[in-house]
Amino acid sequence: MLDRIMDRRMIERSLLQVERNKGVGGVDGMQTDELRDYLSTHYQDLRKEVLSGKYKPSPVQKVEIPKPQGGVRMLGIPTVVDRLLQQSISIWLAQYYEPFFSAFSYGFRPSKNAHQAVLQAQTFLNEGNVYVIELDLEKFFDQVNHDKLMSLLMLKVTDKATLGLIRAYFRSGVMEAGVVSQRLEGTPQGSPLSPLLSNILLDELDKELARRGLSFVRYADDCSIYVKSEKSAHRVLRNITKYLENSLKLKVNKAKSKVSHPSESTLLGFSFYKDAGNWSVRIAKKSMERIKEKSKAITRRNNGSNTREKIVKLGSLIQGWVSYFRIANAKSAMRTLDACVRVRLRMGLWKEWKKCKTRTLNLLKLKANRQKSFEWGNSSKWYCRVAHSPILSTTLNNAYFTKQGYTGFSNTYQRLTNETQPSLF
Repeated sequence: MLDRIMDRRMIERSLLQVERNKGVGGVDGMQTDELRDYLSTHYQDLRKEVLSGKYKPSPVQKVEIPKPQGGVRMLGIPTVVDRLLQQSISIWLAQYYEPFFSAFSYGFRPSKNAHQAVLQAQTFLNEGNVYVIELDLEKFFDQVNHDKLMSLLMLKVTDKATLGLIRAYFRSGVMEAGVVSQRLEGTPQGSPLSPLLSNILLDELDKELARRGLSFVRYADDCSIYVKSEKSAHRVLRNITKYLENSLKLKVNKAKSKVSHPSESTLLGFSFYKDAGNWSVRIAKKSMERIKEKSKAITRRNNGSNTREKIVKLGSLIQGWVSYFRIANAKSAMRTLDACVRVRLRMGLWKEWKKCKTRTLNLLKLKANRQKSFEWGNSSKWYCRVAHSPILSTTLNNAYFTKQGYTGFSNTYQRLTNETQPSLF
């Protein structure tokens, strides 16, 4: 198996994927765009070293990024050579595991995505499964039990050399501030192999849920179960928690794992609401709060960007965010976000104009009432108050910002929802 993983065609395929993913270099400093040249001269030596069992993976570079809900998430950045090898292992192993994974597992899988998971959850709700068990696995990628995962791999993978290389990656250690520490558990996020390994481990959870006849959706370590009664929901939460901790050696965050109502639940940034007797998809409250914070950061008056630069940055943010949330019924939410952004842009423009004379002249150019232009141009009222004033609302209106290049949440949402809707399958 390892010989096929190191086959030139497999390595070339993996190289293209690593180059496509880009990303920063690891502890050795080699960057993604240097990998192709490295392989052109060192491929045969690397292949011999791996096949002989002499290859030693480098430690991963520890990077911490803030989590939206607070705290930090640890990323482990492998060297680009290790990313290449892990990518090749992942591609090879996936062909043996993918056909047997659950249909209700949607994370890190070909032809599966978050939208399908949310739409499947909506289907379960409309079938009467209106009690939601939200499972929260505490620091899942940091706490995967190596022995448990290796025992599962050995059920399908019989090649000792391949298993040895995977085990070597588990033991490669983590570098922080120049110091390497041993890693006794976990498959840090940032590794090309981690998504497949997480699915291999959590496929055991999927099988257990299916054996019990439960309706569920899982996206990586984000799992929600849907049942018809509150009593059943609490029993399932209790029993599945025991299964995860005793059988899979995972830690369940009991403070965050809960039984909830669909309108209070959150799945991949979405939630649900009752509409004409059926459950519909909406954007979760926390997702709305996060996009408002990101928009505020871009439109901050003192961030050194002028209005046009802010609008360009907003365009990139809005396109990606709306594309993800387009499956939600969110017309009013998009209009609300646009209104908030336009107020912020007005505040920024008012600061850009600075002097009373400049403000008055610009209002007159926008065909505002002459008396009102002088009155507001010389006003000492604070930015927010002026931005909400009738004179700025009617002059710096939707049409004005559209001319400046602001497409907005609402127009982007309307365009994307008119395109082909995502399929459940």
